[in-house]
Amino acid sequence: METIYFDTLQFVYHLALAILVGGAVVLGAAAAPAIFASVPSRGEAGAIFGAVLGRYDGLAILCVVLIVITSVLKAIAFEVVGVPETRLILRWLAVRAQTLGWDDLRDDAPTRREFQSLHRSSRRAMTVAILAGIVAMFLS
Repeated sequence: METIYFDTLQFVYHLALAILVGGAVVLGAAAAPAIFASVPSRGEAGAIFGAVLGRYDGLAILCVVLIVITSVLKAIAFEVVGVPETRLILRWLAVRAQTLGWDDLRDDAPTRREFQSLHRSSRRAMTVAILAGIVAMFLS
């Protein structure tokens, strides 16, 4: 049932997916390493990259919303069955928090250790998200 409606949904879905995956790849593989290598202070580099992520987050959230909306519309209009699990819906709605006064924390501070652990998990999660997005693009 190829229609202009389906084609438009597919286009918006793929565009949002490409921006989401491409943006994550650029941030992780190009922007972060370049910023942290060229700015002498890790705190300052973190602030700069945090501002970059802040701008990207808005675009990423918009892309996720578009992916969800187009997926739901395709499911309704083209009889694809299945409802996303509650945990996935909660992930889509989650918001990232930030810690104030980061530069004032000691290296052995529990908050800094927790951040390092979360950062490793975040890098792994972004890698999985990129791979999942590439698979989604391949399969659609």
